[in-house]
Amino acid sequence: MITNATSLEEHVAGLVLARGNSSELPRKNIRILNGIPLLAWALRPMKDYKIEASCVYSYSGFDSLWVATDDNDIAEVASNWGASIFWRSPSTSQDRATSVEAVQEFLSYHPEVTVVALVQCTSPCIHPNYLKNAHEMIINSCFDSVFSVTRQRKLRWSEVFEGGNTKALNFDPAKRPRRQDWPGELVESGHFYFVRRYLVMSGMLQGRRCGYVELPAELCIEIDSEFDWMMAEHQVKFFGYYGDYGTS
Repeated sequence: MITNATSLEEHVAGLVLARGNSSELPRKNIRILNGIPLLAWALRPMKDYKIEASCVYSYSGFDSLWVATDDNDIAEVASNWGASIFWRSPSTSQDRATSVEAVQEFLSYHPEVTVVALVQCTSPCIHPNYLKNAHEMIINSCFDSVFSVTRQRKLRWSEVFEGGNTKALNFDPAKRPRRQDWPGELVESGHFYFVRRYLVMSGMLQGRRCGYVELPAELCIEIDSEFDWMMAEHQVKFFGYYGDYGTS
């Protein structure tokens, strides 16, 4: 099991999983979203952020930056945006393969990596400061896993079948909360998961000393359908990260 190390002993790798096949939106990883490929909306902030490793110095965030793919066109786009390529095997490129399995495969070929940051390009409004916060929690505060969340204020009810009665899951109907009086609940936003090697190899993206970075709702969308894509086109226009590259 990996023990907590100093920042100089760590190798934190940024990783995006980008298969060539997609059942809902074919070729979505390199489809143009408001002027650039969807994949680039993840790679741009991943390249730009820096962390404070101590009180006296800072350095660029990731020690290495990777896109794991099985597709030549995706590999070309990834290379053009500054990422190295990890070629996924057929077994981890299938629809039934899990993200954990794909990250495990990557780590098995890269023993130098002590922390992997899985960043999902299907959540395109990623900003460097949130990556920075998660990275520093791993390195400076000795967390084993850190992931992105957002806050929702939705009243949830149980699903029922064959005429059963639904029940409130997260509130008391007799004391229905007002929105302004209720802090809501934290849910995964899907943007990123920073996790130590041993947790991934044991089959988890979250565990042990686990922390989170909260993102505002306006940055949170996951692209799984054409409707999501249309919403994301407007969202990245106003809330996407453009860095030193200007705006659309």
